[in-house]
Amino acid sequence: MNKDQRKMLLDWMRKVHQLEYAHRFESIKWVKVHRWIGYGAFVLSTIIAFSFRFPEVEVETYKKLPFFLKQNFFIAFSSTIVALLTGLQTFLKPNEKAEQHKNTGSNYERLRHRIEFILTTKFSVTETKSRIELVKEEWENLDAINTSDKNFKKGKNKIKSFGKYPKELDFLPDIKL
Repeated sequence: MNKDQRKMLLDWMRKVHQLEYAHRFESIKWVKVHRWIGYGAFVLSTIIAFSFRFPEVEVETYKKLPFFLKQNFFIAFSSTIVALLTGLQTFLKPNEKAEQHKNTGSNYERLRHRIEFILTTKFSVTETKSRIELVKEEWENLDAINTSDKNFKKGKNKIKSFGKYPKELDFLPDIKL
């Protein structure tokens, strides 16, 4: 393997590693969204279920309560929030997104390990070229689901903190116009 091929593979590995972390962070984000929506819906529905058992309140005390604590409004408002949270969970499908990003992160990890194998094993020139071509094809066939900018940057910063990869696109020769 020549120096340029090695730099190119290291650059690919850096990108793949970065995307692996970005998808892992995205998966964690969606697990948290799912958890908080679920907890919110559970807590509110429990409160609504027990709201009819609250003790009677004297008329004067009832009049002094803020409007959102008066039982009729509270039940209607809470029911609406529970419906919204349940709808969010149904249509956002945070659990499915978390699993999707987790699987995509695993695919990137598997690809990174293939690149590491090429980098650490002595192959003939033709074998190296064919393995590089296989990695390129596999990368092109990976599902390309987006991550948030925040998690992409977190992945990039995580990889940068390792201090193991060459500068981005360092394998390309400088072209002066």
